[in-house]
Amino acid sequence: MVRRGSMGETRLSAVVVTHLGGDLLQGCLAALADQAEPPEEVVVATSGPRVPVDAALARSGVPARVVRRPAASHYAPTANAGLAAARGDLLFVLNDDVRVRPGCLATLRRAARDGPARQGMARPHPAILQPRILLADGSGRLDNVGHGLFPDGFNLARGRGAPDGPSFDAAGSVGAVSGAAFLLPRAVLERVGPFDEALGAFGEDLDLSLRAVRRGVPLRVVPEARVEHVLGASYGRNGLRKVFLVERNRTRAALRSLPATACLGLPLSTALRWGLLAAAALSGRGLGAGLPPAAAAAAMAGALAGFAGAPGALARRRRDAAGWTLGETAMWRHLWRERVRLADLSAPPAPS
Repeated sequence: MVRRGSMGETRLSAVVVTHLGGDLLQGCLAALADQAEPPEEVVVATSGPRVPVDAALARSGVPARVVRRPAASHYAPTANAGLAAARGDLLFVLNDDVRVRPGCLATLRRAARDGPARQGMARPHPAILQPRILLADGSGRLDNVGHGLFPDGFNLARGRGAPDGPSFDAAGSVGAVSGAAFLLPRAVLERVGPFDEALGAFGEDLDLSLRAVRRGVPLRVVPEARVEHVLGASYGRNGLRKVFLVERNRTRAALRSLPATACLGLPLSTALRWGLLAAAALSGRGLGAGLPPAAAAAAMAGALAGFAGAPGALARRRRDAAGWTLGETAMWRHLWRERVRLADLSAPPAPS
């Protein structure tokens, strides 16, 4: 059941974004309710009049509040509606195809509370927290433990398809968090702002992550907190539309937040990255291994669409810059420290 917060207690709101409702949503809500420290509030955010949420809520027994946008919309505006309605100091944002494992929320609460003290900080320094995300297919393999970054801003899941094990037990920083599930302190949301609704779906988590880093917000993985993810349940895994949107939105996020020198080199760095992914795909490994032949054209079309949106991205960049605490050199250090590793570039595709 969802518990009530007491006076002075840090409240956690779970914001569940659903585009399908039904059994996926029911399973997600049931897992939240089964936590030893369940959220004080659950907000279900959806869009359009036909997503079946009422029956899922009734079967789960969770007293969630439903925020429904009247017209069908993508992840970013739907999630923003849920975030705006939530009242918690900690906001656990997740898709309906995620199941939290026992102890996950208690672990994230503890990390949010104790992290600054462990780092020897004199005052709280809130971070965006990334749980360990496992595939929900029973394979014992990872979806990701956050994302690494290419110099053009493209984010690649760390550990995807690899067997879970001690090599992923170390806490640390990540290049970008996964929108499937992450903990967002309200103080960070107020400092960084919500998702960029112009991006729609795919890359909105990358954009939020890069904007947060620019403002000095740490992105940290909490490997003891585990969730399971039904990969691609909401949008599919390898569609051409997805490839297009990923490249379009990655380009816009890069223009908004990457170092100026990285932005100038985007055509070259993107071409090099495509070459690396293509080489891995030809050997049957890596992200491109599961993509259809037309994916290359979709990726190029997406990048061109991203550059076509450069005026809007650069206007946002100018607006953001007044609040940046990381300069160009420090942002390059972030890109280098959180770079994509060879193991992730050439990892076997995640199980279907």
